[in-house]
Amino acid sequence: MNDQLLMVDRLEELADLALEAENSFERATIYAATQAIKSEFGAIEDSLDGYTLEKLSSACWSIRASVGYDIANDHSVDQHVSWAHGQLSVLRDLIKERKVLEQ
Repeated sequence: MNDQLLMVDRLEELADLALEAENSFERATIYAATQAIKSEFGAIEDSLDGYTLEKLSSACWSIRASVGYDIANDHSVDQHVSWAHGQLSVLRDLIKERKVLEQ
C-alpha cells in the first residue's frame, strides 16, 4: 500500500472494527493490521514531519489499546476509538495539505 490516504482509510476501518471485536482472534487481527499499516508509513518516514508522525503513532496506540494490545490507562474501548478517529482526522488533513504544497 503506497497511498497514504488509503492507509488512513484502513486505519479508520480498523478503529471501527475494534468496537465490534468479539474474540481474541479478531482483536489480534486488528492489532496486526494496525502494526502493518504503521510499518508502511515507517517506510516513508523521511517524508513525514514530527507532528504527522505523532498523530499516526497516537492513532495506532489508541487502536492497539482498544483491542487490549497496549496500555489502555483505564479508558474504555469507545474512548480509544474516538481518540483514534480524532487523530486520524488530523493525519488525513496533514497529508492532504502536504500533497497540495507538493503540487
